[in-house]
Amino acid sequence: MKTFVYSAKDAQGKVITSTVEADNPKAIIDALRNEGFFVTRIHERKRPFNPFSLFEKLFKVGLKELTIFSRQFSLLLNAGLTISETLDTIEEQTQNESFRDILHRVKTDIQSGETLTSAMKKHPRAFSTFFVSMIHSGEIGGALDNILERVAAFYEKELELKNKVKSAMVYPIVVSIFAVAITLFMLLYIVPQFAAFYNDFSGGQAQLPLLTRKLLEVSDWLLTNWYYLLIIPVVIIGFLKFRNSKWGHKLLDPIILRLPLFGPLARKVAITRFTRTFATLNESGVPILEALEVSKNVATNDVIKNAILYTRDRIREGESLNAPMKRTRVFPPIVTNLISVGEEAGNLEEILNKLSDYYDSEIDSTIRALASMIEPAMIVFIGGLVGIIVVGLYLPIFNLVNVIK
Repeated sequence: MKTFVYSAKDAQGKVITSTVEADNPKAIIDALRNEGFFVTRIHERKRPFNPFSLFEKLFKVGLKELTIFSRQFSLLLNAGLTISETLDTIEEQTQNESFRDILHRVKTDIQSGETLTSAMKKHPRAFSTFFVSMIHSGEIGGALDNILERVAAFYEKELELKNKVKSAMVYPIVVSIFAVAITLFMLLYIVPQFAAFYNDFSGGQAQLPLLTRKLLEVSDWLLTNWYYLLIIPVVIIGFLKFRNSKWGHKLLDPIILRLPLFGPLARKVAITRFTRTFATLNESGVPILEALEVSKNVATNDVIKNAILYTRDRIREGESLNAPMKRTRVFPPIVTNLISVGEEAGNLEEILNKLSDYYDSEIDSTIRALASMIEPAMIVFIGGLVGIIVVGLYLPIFNLVNVIK
């Protein structure tokens, strides 16, 4: 809703000025006319500039904070506090200053007459579409405390899933950085010292092996053109920016799902998030079309997202949930078959929850399998890289014996 300031006259000509919230000025004029007032002036009051709003575009509340917030909100509402009192209590206990400011503004909007849903919708960086949809369902159904309990449980599982995926990615990234650092250190510091040693000891007469000469050439090039190394972080940041863009998802998401090691993991993560979100929204009373619209946003992969959108459009035309999902050929047979059983038996929410639990265990197995393959591969890679440099450095020592003779 928007805030309007108006001036109006009653039948005796007395002028009143006040502030009211409404969707449009016509609603205010009609309401005042019914009360016997004639509006002489009305305009929308703009919100004052808030520097925090610029920062909020870059700020996003973490899953852990949202989990704690949802759990506290549910407990305090269940204890009999009003929404405004609950937000005031949580605001005092919140350590994150940015999130505390958001809670304060949500509380202020509620005290001015807005619903919790509309107040939270103004802060998408803090409250996602999923969160707002759940709150809306809780407000309509009059069971906000139960809905918030479900939201907390959902975010706890989502946080657990995020940590699993992060653990699978951290090891190869850290080891790769370590390998690059060691290689650069040897090429920029160790190899030049050996080169100076060979030259001084043999008087420039020793013929160096091919591998050693190539190492020296690479080392000389890096020492001369070291500034090219600054391009590496720029390229990495640029790639990550492109990856998160619309075109990046469109081009890279199909490729990711086809990767031999990480493709199956990415598919399982996307399906787990979709089924868990869809189940939580569905059992909370959110209409199926709205639940699918919200669920697509957590799929994290455009291929899965487009399949969900296709399914939503076919359901709008009168089809069941299972048939269009099967036609997309994106979802594994176990997903479509179990959803078909759930639709026929009338326990779709239970089936979706079991699917998300099943894929959680599958993700654990996939991560363990990846770790068992990646760890030895990375060890062999680093050992081979360092070994080549060491062999290239020590091969000329055997030639120096002939030079000494």
